[in-house]
Amino acid sequence: MPENSENWLDGRVVVELGGRISVGACGSLLAQAGATVFFVEPVNGAVPAGKFASRRVFSAGKKSLGIDYQNQDDRKLLCELLRKADVVLLSSDWDGPIADDIEAACEGATAVCEFAATGEREDTSFGPLTDATVQAMSGIAYTNGFPGEEPVVLSVPILEYSAGVYGASACVAALETMRQFGQPQEIEVTLFDCAINALSTFLPAVYEGKEPGRLGNGHPMAAPWNAYNAADGWILLCSASDDHWKRVCQTIERGDLANDERFSTLGDRIAHRAMVDDAIAEWVAKHSVDECIASFSSRKLACGAIVKLPELKSEPNVVYRQAIVQVPEKNGETTSFVPGMFLKASTGISSTPMGIPGVDDGRDLARSCRRADLSGESRSNEENITLPLTGVRVLEIGQYTTAPLTARHLASLGAEVIKIEPPSGDAAREWAPKVDGLSVFFAMSNSGKTSYCLDLKTDFGRGAFAELVATADVMVENMKPGSLAAIGFTAERLQEINPKLIYCAITGFGSDSVYENRPAFDTVVQAMSGMMDANAWNGTPLKAGVSACDFMGGEVALFSILSSLHKRAASGRGVVLDLSMQDISVWMTATLWSKETEQTTCKRVLHCSDGYVLLEGAEGVIGRLLDALGSEEISLAEMREKASLEMVTATPISRLSDALKSDVAKSNNPVVSVEGHGGKLWQVLRSPMRMSPTAPAVCAPAGQVLPFNMSTLTMLKGA
Repeated sequence: MPENSENWLDGRVVVELGGRISVGACGSLLAQAGATVFFVEPVNGAVPAGKFASRRVFSAGKKSLGIDYQNQDDRKLLCELLRKADVVLLSSDWDGPIADDIEAACEGATAVCEFAATGEREDTSFGPLTDATVQAMSGIAYTNGFPGEEPVVLSVPILEYSAGVYGASACVAALETMRQFGQPQEIEVTLFDCAINALSTFLPAVYEGKEPGRLGNGHPMAAPWNAYNAADGWILLCSASDDHWKRVCQTIERGDLANDERFSTLGDRIAHRAMVDDAIAEWVAKHSVDECIASFSSRKLACGAIVKLPELKSEPNVVYRQAIVQVPEKNGETTSFVPGMFLKASTGISSTPMGIPGVDDGRDLARSCRRADLSGESRSNEENITLPLTGVRVLEIGQYTTAPLTARHLASLGAEVIKIEPPSGDAAREWAPKVDGLSVFFAMSNSGKTSYCLDLKTDFGRGAFAELVATADVMVENMKPGSLAAIGFTAERLQEINPKLIYCAITGFGSDSVYENRPAFDTVVQAMSGMMDANAWNGTPLKAGVSACDFMGGEVALFSILSSLHKRAASGRGVVLDLSMQDISVWMTATLWSKETEQTTCKRVLHCSDGYVLLEGAEGVIGRLLDALGSEEISLAEMREKASLEMVTATPISRLSDALKSDVAKSNNPVVSVEGHGGKLWQVLRSPMRMSPTAPAVCAPAGQVLPFNMSTLTMLKGA
């Protein structure tokens, strides 16, 4: 894509103080979007932890400011820099409260964004709450693992990354609120709220009175869907329909299965999941990974190799899209591998790899930098302040999770969201359970939108869609690459219709990819980004229970769209965004494949008489604790007491139903009841972006799809 020096966040100054990974991830996104980000790092020789344990990953593209907090000159320089900042990033529960003079210096920032584990006062006597701790508390860990086996805590810190992206989006929304109304914002993003949002596919079952369990690499609503061991490695295969099943049977040369009544419907295959998996495993075991993928792909089935972390740098699409790059450090003396620029756009983003700064090489810039003033824009009286996207129109063509998540959050920030569905509807409308014929998952995942049925395969549908595009500010979709182009709506055509349009395509491997036209589900992307290898359990690759790549793709799209809108206010130009879930997921696994420091904390899951517990602490100490217990099985309460004596953190692994009743959930209130379809109360997710005083709206759940005709078009064009 052409390089353009007019980055989205040019002139914005960010000071990154906090030590959480979420702070580093937030700063990295803001830096990719063109902000000047100061990576403040202590120079007192403390043991690297949090983001500092992966310094190369999180400092890349930033300016280092080395600070000795006991040195008055250093503190003075830091305070001067904070007074010039647009955005300040903190994580006080990780680092401890900041000093009074530093806190006072933050007050002039447009946005002060605080990242925390829960937002509650937790016992941190043995250290701050980690990503793993929150996985255990929130129900995330309970969904990871194989049936009948213990829960698994993911090695990939998915909640820290999720919080980082939501925080970056909130910071850009705050910049927009400042530009329009002169109103600064205080922001808080907690890992716990991000976890509950990530569990959206499991929440409907809980509200139906069921308890989601562990399915290994399976899918609760589809089969076959699993990892299979080939002759030379592992592959991942996903099948979501009866037509897919017929193609699977053709591939493995088992026409008898296609005609077997035990497997004739999706429900039947789910009921006989083990038999289905055995048949596929038998065929896969006789072939190489490449042979399996070639055979399944030839029939357009979603599949992929389960890539090991050390092999990720040579994965063909990772190489092609430069998802991992080698950059200079220490003034060019050495090079290191870091995540590449995964924000891909036609304008507004540099394609230059982000170098690794030397410690304190940004000191001179910290003294001289100035932030660009936002005060030149029109201001309103405080009582007239609205949400930052009020007046912005968004078109969404999305199914399942990714694009719908993006558009849901745009709606919570004030945008008008028009969801375009085909005659068959968004496939998620069919997901059980349903209330009055409407999927609970669909209603929850599409709050704040108005849905219309528009058949883009007809002349009327295409003509009406073109007229809608002309009225829109944003269009977001997660269709298979080339789907819109096949009916005449290439990216170039959309820009011709509306040069101010921000068009965001979210795909598994990118619109520009070596895997052209290859379908991809979340699990395939987990397999091909090193995530399943990173989370392997007893030698078997393991996916996250939640759709980690789907929700992160939607979150990064949210940030990209907000940043593009912020820049468009000055440039007047639209942009084409090409976001790859694989690129984003490779970024999420970077703390593992970069291997900058060895893990000093051990994590063990132990079965107690009344549940499972996560132990976190020094490996030797946990080893002694377990040796002392021997084969004795004790209660969770007893385990917590014994662990406390050894300075080991012991966190019960909660089921999702228990997490929703916890004190943290009662305080944070991540799920609320809103009147919706049928006049009934429906559960919807609150935004993890807690902003004050301009808080994102809690929107009504989606309802039934509405017909689209000429009067609808006239109404929408006049709106």
